[in-house]
Amino acid sequence: MEIVLSKNCLNTALTHTFGIADRKSSMQILSNVLISTVGPKQVQFATTDLNISVNGIFPAQVKDEGSITILAKTLHDIVRSMPEGEITIQTENETVTVTGGRSKFKLLGLSSEDFPKLPEIEEVNFFEVDSLLVCKMIDRTSFSISSDETRPHINGGLFQGDGKILRMVTTDGHRLSKVEYKTDSGGFYNFHMVIPNKGIIEIKKLLEEGEGPAFIGSMEGSLFLKKEVEVEKAVDGEPPQMADFVLVSKLIDAEFPPYDQVIPNSFEKDIVVLRQPIFEALKRVSVVSSERTLGVKFVFSEGALEILTDNPSVGEGSELVDINYSSEEMAIGFNARYFIEVLSVLNEEEIHLELSGPLDPVVVKSSDGSFIGVIMPMRI
Repeated sequence: MEIVLSKNCLNTALTHTFGIADRKSSMQILSNVLISTVGPKQVQFATTDLNISVNGIFPAQVKDEGSITILAKTLHDIVRSMPEGEITIQTENETVTVTGGRSKFKLLGLSSEDFPKLPEIEEVNFFEVDSLLVCKMIDRTSFSISSDETRPHINGGLFQGDGKILRMVTTDGHRLSKVEYKTDSGGFYNFHMVIPNKGIIEIKKLLEEGEGPAFIGSMEGSLFLKKEVEVEKAVDGEPPQMADFVLVSKLIDAEFPPYDQVIPNSFEKDIVVLRQPIFEALKRVSVVSSERTLGVKFVFSEGALEILTDNPSVGEGSELVDINYSSEEMAIGFNARYFIEVLSVLNEEEIHLELSGPLDPVVVKSSDGSFIGVIMPMRI
């Protein structure tokens, strides 16, 4: 095999594939990227860890057809460090030569015959989504995914299509994030997927590549995502060169918790507050909170919110924030990080805090109602 690609094109191919390659696997082939020619002007790059796979079809000069697999991270690091211009990849048996400018590398490859078969997409029914909208949904929910891999039903996110509404929900048992948007696209959505955390990370990386639509479908317990990505800008009146990516992630085969039961359907107080002053005060006060619990106390009183913490091993801190509150005084304890992360993903000037009692969860809502965050209280 002998192929020639621009550095930018090759770098894009490897950036979106090497992260999926399983460097810790006992099967070395799973640490490799599959490179195979597709006709005289295209090359496929693909990786898999057996749960997630991605492949992209890229424009290239194909001088000699063939296929090979190479360590994905090593090739990615080499290409990223090479000068701008064309890069040639040649194979002789299982030796791979990579040249660009005055740089030349010889790498050991593995036969492509041992690479796992990639999922077929011909029978998948796809629906169109706005790439940047789904990215925004992931941004506003992914921080509350549980990191506990022994609880797979919450070690990922629920992605739903309900009529003309797209919805995403995540929880780690201490907090919950829900975001939903009405779409103007034709047709109706009707799907329910629980996507693993790694799959969500890779989906976001791919969707971030430019505006425009993406196409999502599911079949046999897997999510399929198609996205066209620009790899070379238009030059001398020629159209830009594009690559076609397909990402496939196995879905979590477990029921997501009934999130509607976690969101309080009634509350005693709805306080409209300025987001930024509370966000900044929380960051300052939490500096001296306990490293283990990050506990802070919110004390609501006439016209003010006091955020305070007392850490016997470090000291104490407090800050007053002006708010429009005129009810009885109330104190609630929270994990500061949970509140900071919620406020950091919102960009509205004003948000709603819905409260009931000191032992009840607080609900944080965006001004347009598209985001709902639930944070459980803690005893301090």
